[in-house]
Amino acid sequence: MIDTAALVLPLQAVGRGDLAVAGGKGANLGELVRAGFPVPPGFVVTTAAYDQFVAANHLGDAIAAAPTNGDGAGLRAAFEAGTIPAEIEHAIRAGYDALGWGAVAVRSSATAEDLPEAAFAGQQDTYLNVVGAEALRDAVRRCWASLWTDRAIAYRARQGLDLAEVRLAVVVQRMVAADAAGVLFTANPVTGARDETVVDASPGLGEAVVSGLVTPDHAVLRKQWWGWSIGERRAGQREVVIRARRGGGTEHLTGFASAGRTLPDRALRGLARLGEAIECHFGVPQDVEWAWASGRLFIVQARPITVLPEPALPVSRLLRMWIGNIGELIPIRPYPFEVDPWGPAAFAAISPVANTLGIATRADAFFEEEDGVAVRINRTPPIHPGPGIALAPLRVGRLARRYDSTRWQDDPGLVATLALAHDLGTRDLPSLSYAELLATLREALTIPQRMGEVRVRQFPRAALATGALALWLRLLGHGDRFGAITSGVVTKTIEANRALEALAARIRAEPALAEAFASHDAADLWEALGTQPAGQAFLDELRAFLVSYGNREAFIFGVAHPTWGDAPEVVLGILKGLAAAPPRADLERPTWEAARDAMLAHPLLRLPRPRAAFIGILEQARRLVEIRENTHFYATLAMPIVRHTTLEVGRRLVDAGALTAPDDVFHLQLGELERMGRSWPPSRPHADELRAVVARRVTRRAALEGTPLIDPRLQPRVEVARDVLLRGAAGSAGVVTGRVCIVRDGSEFGKLRPGQVLVAPFTNPSWTPLFQHAAAVVVDTGAAGSHAAIVAREYRIPAVMGVVDGTRRLVDGQLVRVNGDRGLVLRAEP
Repeated sequence: MIDTAALVLPLQAVGRGDLAVAGGKGANLGELVRAGFPVPPGFVVTTAAYDQFVAANHLGDAIAAAPTNGDGAGLRAAFEAGTIPAEIEHAIRAGYDALGWGAVAVRSSATAEDLPEAAFAGQQDTYLNVVGAEALRDAVRRCWASLWTDRAIAYRARQGLDLAEVRLAVVVQRMVAADAAGVLFTANPVTGARDETVVDASPGLGEAVVSGLVTPDHAVLRKQWWGWSIGERRAGQREVVIRARRGGGTEHLTGFASAGRTLPDRALRGLARLGEAIECHFGVPQDVEWAWASGRLFIVQARPITVLPEPALPVSRLLRMWIGNIGELIPIRPYPFEVDPWGPAAFAAISPVANTLGIATRADAFFEEEDGVAVRINRTPPIHPGPGIALAPLRVGRLARRYDSTRWQDDPGLVATLALAHDLGTRDLPSLSYAELLATLREALTIPQRMGEVRVRQFPRAALATGALALWLRLLGHGDRFGAITSGVVTKTIEANRALEALAARIRAEPALAEAFASHDAADLWEALGTQPAGQAFLDELRAFLVSYGNREAFIFGVAHPTWGDAPEVVLGILKGLAAAPPRADLERPTWEAARDAMLAHPLLRLPRPRAAFIGILEQARRLVEIRENTHFYATLAMPIVRHTTLEVGRRLVDAGALTAPDDVFHLQLGELERMGRSWPPSRPHADELRAVVARRVTRRAALEGTPLIDPRLQPRVEVARDVLLRGAAGSAGVVTGRVCIVRDGSEFGKLRPGQVLVAPFTNPSWTPLFQHAAAVVVDTGAAGSHAAIVAREYRIPAVMGVVDGTRRLVDGQLVRVNGDRGLVLRAEP
C-alpha cells in the first residue's frame, strides 16, 4: 500500500489510483511504468511535500483567500520566495541521486488535471533540461508556485473546482535528448474517428509542439485489418526547434524549414501501435506526449482526450437520399403533436405506395424522442427494402392493367375523400362536444392515407408509361427531349401560381391597389385594403383564392403552423413582391407541344400504329406529375382541419384549467387528448398532470434550441475554393461566423470583444482567458496538439491551427467563417 505521507516516491510506486498523492500526470506515468511502457525513469515529489511546504511558509490563509480575491500574483510570489524544508530537500536530492544526476525534466502534476473532462493543458509549468540539485530544487518550487498563476486560477474556477482543495505534485524524469518529439492522439480529436491516430511531430523537444510555437509535421494513420496505414501526411513549417542547452535550460533555433521528414514511417507506425496499447490499458482514447531518441520511442505523458466528438457515422446511399430530403420536409423541430399523430398521418400519403413496391415502412421511426419531444431525425431511414419486393412487379402490373391514369380524377376513393374533407372543413367546431371534436380529428387524420391509396391505384400505369416514353425517345435518338415533352403539366401548384400572377396583374393595373401594396408592410395590408373600395373588391378575390388554395402549408410536418388560409399576410407578402416585379411572360403556349410535334414528325411515328401507341404512352406518362402533385395538394386539405380542430380542443382544455393557452395543445399527443376525454370535464388532478406535461416539454424543447435536428455528421459540407482565405490544421470542431480581432501579444489582449474571432501569431496558456470570449480561434502556428487547440475543444469553440500568415492576411473587423472541422478560414458575407 502506498505511503501517503512519503515526500518522494519512485514513479513505479504510484498508479492510476494515486491521484491525490501523485497528481494526474504522476499517477498516469506511474501506471504506464507499471504496465511496462517505455517511460523515462523518474520520481514524484508528492502532494505531502507540497502540504509541508505550504505549512512551513504559513501560506494556508493566503490560499484560502485566493478563491475570493481572484488574484494569484501575490500568492505566486510568496511561493517562489518560500523556503523548502530541509526534509523535503533531502528527499528530492535522494531521488535525484537514484536517477544518477544529469539532466531532468520537471513537470507539474496537479490533483485536478489529466482528467477525462478537463486536461488542464499547460495551466501549470514545466521545466526542461534541469541540471544540478540546486536548479532542481528551484524548478520544484516554481512548479508549486505555478498552481497560483492567474490563468490557472481562472481555469479551475471555470471548471467549478474548489481552488483551495487543489494540490500539486511534481514529476521529475530523466531528460530524453529527443531527435524529434510531439503529440499523439489515439482518436481523431476533431472528427472523433476512433479508427484514426493523429501524430504531430517536430525536430527537437516536444515543447515546441504542445506550446504552439511551431506548425508541426502532421500525419493521420488509419487502422486496417493488417495494421496501421499512413493515410495523410503533411510537412510542417518548423518555425523553431527547441534543443537542450549545454549546462541546463533550452534554446530556440531557426533555419530548419528545409529539413526532411521528422519521423520515418516505421516510427509513425510504431507510435500508432504504442498509442493503441496505451488506450487499451486505460480504456479510453488518449492524448500522449512522446519523444524519439536514437531510434527509440519514449512516453513522457498520457492523459484522456477531453471533449472528444462522437465518431463520424457511416452514411449509406439510402440514408444520404433520406437526409437530403428530410431537411426540406422538417426544417424546424416539430411539436409533440406533429411527431404523433400528424407525422404518421402525413407519412401515410407515401407508405401505401412503398408497401406496394415491397418496401417496408415505419411511420413511428422518424425521430429520436425524449418524452414525446423530437431530439434528432433518426439516422435509420423509416423505409427499407422488405421481403415483398420480389413480388412488386406482379402487383404493379396488375394495378396498371386495372386502373387508367388518364381518368384518375374519377377514382371513387378520391371523390369520397374530397367530399369528406369538405364535410369536415365546414363543421361548426364550437358546437361539437369534446368527443365529437376528437372524432373529427381522427377522421381528418385519415385524409393523407386515403390519398396514398389513390396513388397506389393510379401511379402504376403512369409510372410504367413514363419508363416506356423514356425508352421510346432513346430508341428514336431523342432522349434529350424527355424533360421538354413531359413539362407543362397543369397541377394545383401551377394553378395557384397563375392565380397569384392574375392578382398581381390586378394590383399593377389599379393605381390605388399599387399604392397600397407599395406603402404598407404585408402584415398591415389586409386592414389597409379594407378601408378603400378597390381594396375591398380585391379582398373578395383574395378570399376566393384562399378558399381554393388556403390549405397550402408552411411545410408538410408543420400542422401546428398556420396555412395560407390562416395567415393571409403570407400571401399578401408574395403578392407584394410579384406586383413590384415586371409581368411574367405568357406561359400559356407550353414547349411540350413543340417537342411532341417534333417527335411525331419522325418517320416511324408517321405510321398509324406506332403513332397511336406513342400518343397513348405520352398521355399516360404526363399524368404522373399531375397525380403526384395534386394528391399531395389534396392530402394537405387535412392540415387546416386538423389545426383548427386541435386548437378548439386546446380552448376546451384551457376552460377546464388543463392548459394556459390553446396552442399549448401542440405539446401534447393524441393519446393524451383522448385520455382526457374519458371523463369530461377532467378532474383537477388530471388537469394539473396535463399542465405539468406541457411545462416539461416546453422546457425540453427550449433546451434543444441549439441542437440541430439532423446530425451534422450525416450532412456533407461543401466549401467553394474561391472563398477559402486560409488553410490550416483542424484544431477544434465547429463552424462559426464572426469578425476578426488580431491580437499579436499580451499588450493587445484588451482588444478582443465577445463574439469575435481571435487571430493570433501563436498562443500559450496565458492566452487562455481570451477563449472565454472568442467565437473561434485562428493561429499562425500550432496543430491539434497545441494548448490552444486543446483548450478550444474544451470551450467548444472552433479552432484552426498553423495557417502560417493569418495575422498578415486578415484584418481587424473582417467577416470570416471559421471551419474548425476542415481547418479552413473562409470569406463570409454580412
